[in-house]
Amino acid sequence: MASKLQHLDSYPFSTERLWAIFTTEQYWHDLVERMNAGHGHVEKVTIAGDTVTVEMNQGIPAEKLPSAVTKIMPGDLRIPRRNTYRLVGDRIVAEMHATVEGAPVPVNVYGTITTSGDPATSDCEAEVSVNLPMFGGKIEKAVVSELVGLLEHERGHTVDWDSENRLT
Repeated sequence: MASKLQHLDSYPFSTERLWAIFTTEQYWHDLVERMNAGHGHVEKVTIAGDTVTVEMNQGIPAEKLPSAVTKIMPGDLRIPRRNTYRLVGDRIVAEMHATVEGAPVPVNVYGTITTSGDPATSDCEAEVSVNLPMFGGKIEKAVVSELVGLLEHERGHTVDWDSENRLT
């Protein structure tokens, strides 16, 4: 059974401003570098009309993982992610998917993020599934906790990036 995540973030600027940031390729490279220096990189950013698709690899060093995770999956975690953002009217609607490479069992994260308003507010709903009897739920809860931290860190980076890289 999958574990659910629900998380809200707000920004000190509009959804329109957030879209301008998301459609700047350098933002994505800076995001991964700031958050995952040495453990992640951007594979590809595709900006086409009202759609931005970001493919990246992120990692979590083994020493930062809960013991419940390292018992099952020793070593660093490699996490390929694919996020697709669409501007739909005055909202940004995103789909996100992430997996954990090298896991002995499938670990999947699927979710949506809807952003609207001025100031912008993002509502993330996701499911984390780990198909492993007895330990799956513990690993899912650890992943959900890491995801909340990741979303908060990404929000902080986005606000900092906006103030450091004023777009016209």
